[in-house]
Amino acid sequence: MADRPKAAVLGAGEIGTAFCELLTTRFAPIELWEPDPDIGRAARKTGHAGRVSADLAGTVSDATVVVVTTGASERPSVMQDMADHLTSGAVVIISGTGHQRALEDAVRTLPSHASVICATPIAWTRPGGTGASSAKGPSSVRPFADAVAGISPSPSAHPDAVGVVQAILEAGGATAFFADPREFDALATAASVLPTLIAATLVRVVLGETPTTSSPNDFDRAGGIAFAEMTRALEDPAQGIEGDVTIVSDHALRWIEQVIADLQATRQKILDGDTSPIGIDAAASRRRQWITTRKSSPELAILPDLPTPARRRLFF
Repeated sequence: MADRPKAAVLGAGEIGTAFCELLTTRFAPIELWEPDPDIGRAARKTGHAGRVSADLAGTVSDATVVVVTTGASERPSVMQDMADHLTSGAVVIISGTGHQRALEDAVRTLPSHASVICATPIAWTRPGGTGASSAKGPSSVRPFADAVAGISPSPSAHPDAVGVVQAILEAGGATAFFADPREFDALATAASVLPTLIAATLVRVVLGETPTTSSPNDFDRAGGIAFAEMTRALEDPAQGIEGDVTIVSDHALRWIEQVIADLQATRQKILDGDTSPIGIDAAASRRRQWITTRKSSPELAILPDLPTPARRRLFF
């Protein structure tokens, strides 16, 4: 279709390439901006973007939809550099850590004619796992299958733009929900950042600080599946998560303090010789309940009333 609108994706990480794959069904051309030449070369091989370039102005120019997926620490400068090149009425999707900070930065740097919406998927299955579609063809492109995606529009975002973003995420297989940016940041920190921080702590404590450190009691060879599963978050950590922690530091600190308090309570029970349950069975039961709820279809979930934005049928 020759008259399809142009879309631009900034950042060739996992989320950026997933958006490229998804947008190919409705937009053309798809242009991907990636300043790192090695990452850019790898992105070209996927074939999802018609053009991969380090030219930010050229990538953004004339794009109806611009998806910003760069790390949170780089995001303000990227938005500032692209501001003068946005087409009038562009839909700017910011996907990544820190919805509250992202919207604050957008107000300072982006023109008022742009509709800015934060939209970040929280994955349920790993890429290529059971949740991802393996079928061929445009109708089967669902890179966010089984994910939930939080949407935090800026107050000035046009309702049609919000509808377009919701439709894009749902076309990718995600269940979209609307959230206050601060509330979403607290949720996303618990879902993504906290497990990574705890996994890193476990590795440092049990295996040692550096790859050359020998772990005590030959744990390098004796460690089992439980430890591997507990530290799986480090297998493919989110791009730029080291810097992103500072963006949600207040939420991270609150969750860490709760974890410490719970561990201290367990420690005290052990010190006191308290033989009452320390809560493992109860936690296991609560986890099973969560798994069941998380796998339930949206129709069965108990959700608050959410705004239903107008849909722009031009794209979806």
